Amino acid sequence: METIIRENFKKLRRSLGITQEAMASFLQLEQSSISKFESGERTLNVSNLEKACLLFGIPYQQLSNQKYESHKLTPSFRKTIVSNESLEAISEINQIALNIIEMKRLMEKTNG
Repeated sequence: METIIRENFKKLRRSLGITQEAMASFLQLEQSSISKFESGERTLNVSNLEKACLLFGIPYQQLSNQKYESHKLTPSFRKTIVSNESLEAISEINQIALNIIEMKRLMEKTNG
């Protein structure tokens, strides 16, 4: 399962065009921590993985899916270098969107 999480993390990071350096800064880690995580040399704690998932726009549980669903919350960047503040804002917006999606799912389940 750890391998799947690493692979999905790397795919999602790349699909958003976020460098290891930018991800490390966002997670308040060293770039080498991201590199070693993606190569299987070290782990990331759940808190960091959850924070990354908000940036990716997916629920944390989806990171461990062997075939994760293509995420629908994809920001468009107008420039190649994205500031840490921009990544924080995207993460917060994704959290709101994911909450709305979950609330809608629960309401549909309840109303049946």
